[in-house]
Amino acid sequence: MNILLVCQGGMSSSFVVKKIKEAFKNKGECVHIISKASMEIVDYIDETDIVLVAPNVLYEIEDIRETCTQHGITPVILPMELYGRMDGEALRVFIINSQDGGNDG
Repeated sequence: MNILLVCQGGMSSSFVVKKIKEAFKNKGECVHIISKASMEIVDYIDETDIVLVAPNVLYEIEDIRETCTQHGITPVILPMELYGRMDGEALRVFIINSQDGGNDG
């Protein structure tokens, strides 16, 4: 599973990426996740299965949604409480559940 976390490229997104990787690894599941600024989506979206949107870039959601839709992907907005807690396992479950269509943006 290839995940692109759209963010502002700060430290918080680095921690979130690390926590998500650890949670998937602890369950024996393979995931590749990177964080990039919204202007870089087009450079990575073709190799992406899931686009997660950090709460701090919601002001750009319309542009993000348009880019994702053009590539057949529905962006998944990360709730602030999950993002802020940096609970890798809760984020892992959220990501898995989002694939069932329950958390789309």
